[in-house]
Amino acid sequence: MKHKSVTLQIAINLLGTIVGAGIFGLPAVFSRTGILGGTLLFLAVLIIVILLNLLYIEVIYFIRGSHRLPGYAEKLLGRKAYYAAIVSMVSKAAGTLLAYVILGGIFLRMLADGLGYEYPIWVWTIVFWGVGSLIVFYGIKVVCKIEGELTWMLIGFMLFTALILFPFIEWSAIPQIKLNGFVGAIGVIFFSTTAMTVLPDLKDIAKRKHNQFRLGTTLAVIGAGALSWMFGVVIALVYPDVSNVQDIQKAFPQIFWWLIPLIGLLAVSTSFLTFTQALKNLLHIDVKLQRTPAWIASVVLPLLLFVVVSQNFLSTIGFVGGVLTTFNGFIVCLCAYKVLKSPQKTQHWLDSLLGRKTKKGQKLFWGWRYIPIPVAFALSFVIIEHLITIFSV
Repeated sequence: MKHKSVTLQIAINLLGTIVGAGIFGLPAVFSRTGILGGTLLFLAVLIIVILLNLLYIEVIYFIRGSHRLPGYAEKLLGRKAYYAAIVSMVSKAAGTLLAYVILGGIFLRMLADGLGYEYPIWVWTIVFWGVGSLIVFYGIKVVCKIEGELTWMLIGFMLFTALILFPFIEWSAIPQIKLNGFVGAIGVIFFSTTAMTVLPDLKDIAKRKHNQFRLGTTLAVIGAGALSWMFGVVIALVYPDVSNVQDIQKAFPQIFWWLIPLIGLLAVSTSFLTFTQALKNLLHIDVKLQRTPAWIASVVLPLLLFVVVSQNFLSTIGFVGGVLTTFNGFIVCLCAYKVLKSPQKTQHWLDSLLGRKTKKGQKLFWGWRYIPIPVAFALSFVIIEHLITIFSV
């Protein structure tokens, strides 16, 4: 019973982290790729995410002490890998916050338009950013206390969406595959289904229960993936021409005009606050900035990126997911490969699933130790595909 509770606790914690603002990019993905095409792509990414989590857990338990990806990279790959991981993690955090700032402005604009207050979207973006930045500095503890409840509200909203839109589904659109829509879609799916950064924190819950840790993370990815897939597919089947976040509202009856912006604003607000806090801690602890400069940097970076780099939500999460998240995954693969090739790794978790030291377990272990190679190649392909797309445009 205790083992089950640990597994469930890990699964719930990670599921709540995965399910977030990224789901609002999925309807456009399924609209662009076709329902069948998008589903196949979604399943492929989900498998890679599960493998990455399992590989990262190998690294987490192999290295003693409490670390994050830069710390693991330094101990296993050297100082250069440490700096690469630091740059990648800071860039990913800043890019994620940029996506939340953009999305927060969109939802505020949608609510304001419905209430008759018409101002340019950049005004609402500044309002969202300013209020969120002040809360991070003064009162984030209050928000963190209700974050779990807001996550469950978002999950309930996803189920409610499937329920009220079910009668309007256009079933004939299911077999569609649009290969030209795959460009950029992979990154959006990665953004919506990964949460590797919190795995070291979940080790404190799992302690020595390795297999419960692995099972809990796998169940979380599957559960969050199923909910996210359902949300994206249902909306794309009801309104096939979704091309941006605002179009999601068109799938709903007019009486629910407030639903998407209100629920979306709650979801993106908590995500913005927790990720800003995480970036501030990263800059303070790993980059060694003082607390106030770390806070200033963590709140100024996304606004600076909004002004200079991008104001498009889908392209932003596509880049963050398709380049920065996958690069972090590539570092995890390199670390895991070194761990699994270590002579200290004489006993493996696969043995305990099949019976200790069975021949079948040994064969599976010898296969598992080389899994980082194909996963790393797949991630490299995604990174190259996104970079080529960006530079060709």
